[in-house]
Amino acid sequence: MIRLAVAKSRVSNWLFKDALPLWADRGVSADGRFFEQLDFDARPVTGLRRRTRVQARQVYVFCEAAALGWEAGRAVAQTGLDRMIDLCRRDDGLWISAADDEGAVVDATADLYDLAFVLFALAAAHRVLGDTRARPLALETLAAIQALMRAPHGGWHDALPPRLPRRQNPHMHMLEAMLAWQATAPDAAFETAARVSLALCRDHFVIDGAIREYFTQAWAPDPQLGHIIEPGHLEEWAWLLRQAKALGLDGGTAADALHRRAVKQGRTPLGLVREIDPSGGVIDGGRRLWAQTEAIRTALAFAEPDLGERVDAVFDTHLATRIRGLWTDSYDAEGRSSDQAAPASSLYHLMTAFSELLRHKP
Repeated sequence: MIRLAVAKSRVSNWLFKDALPLWADRGVSADGRFFEQLDFDARPVTGLRRRTRVQARQVYVFCEAAALGWEAGRAVAQTGLDRMIDLCRRDDGLWISAADDEGAVVDATADLYDLAFVLFALAAAHRVLGDTRARPLALETLAAIQALMRAPHGGWHDALPPRLPRRQNPHMHMLEAMLAWQATAPDAAFETAARVSLALCRDHFVIDGAIREYFTQAWAPDPQLGHIIEPGHLEEWAWLLRQAKALGLDGGTAADALHRRAVKQGRTPLGLVREIDPSGGVIDGGRRLWAQTEAIRTALAFAEPDLGERVDAVFDTHLATRIRGLWTDSYDAEGRSSDQAAPASSLYHLMTAFSELLRHKP
């Protein structure tokens, strides 16, 4: 109990005193859009594609910050949402992949991963900002995905035009977005789409007790990459399957086994590794920040006794930057990092884990 209180205090101080003020100040350009990266002197990195997924993730982050009581986040989220709607929508109801620093479209591709985060951000905007555009836009976007991206053998194409290998990851985030909507403003369309991802997980993604990453058109494991397992995604799916069950959707019985597999085969003293094979052998022993935050959130859900140690490990490595509120995203298997900047995309993962921790009542 004491260790949990200490972890909450550490998280709250970092989030509300360091990270959110820094990214609201330095991570937003004059037009209200979000930069992709801040370097380790907290300067925006310009000249990069500004991906729609990052715009959407940051809208969610600052909506959630406002929901947690950091009211300064409300205006940041609202302006970011306005700019995303203005610049990133396509005429067919889908959304572009990226624009440049001036707001010109540099990649008009409709990518399912991006679209999932647009839907997720819109759910946050509806819940926190009360934005009346959010729900109609979400239903319109989902209808366009169903009409234009539905794929043979189930699920949706990863992008238009379709590409291979197919991936579980965009479908996982589509489930995340649909669950966010079902928890906020339920609709038959959101439930139907959630069930698509749940069925794919049950029937195709879980093989021998673990989530595979890459597939053929017909959802067989990809011949070259189909053996790859990411422990971070085992934790993420475990969390989402529990959430689906709590919302009355059949998430199956895999959640516990996925979590235990991640802990048993993917965890080292420094955190979850990037990739393992079906036998538990390490393919890539490096680690990413997002996987550690997923492990924290799932450890909280499963009442793991070492939750405090996991939080401390993230603060003592990934978040131990010279300027507080930044992070080192990636390390190799030897614990070295070649990162030159903190990617904005990681703040979404930090917020999903830390918000659950701050709201948790033992």
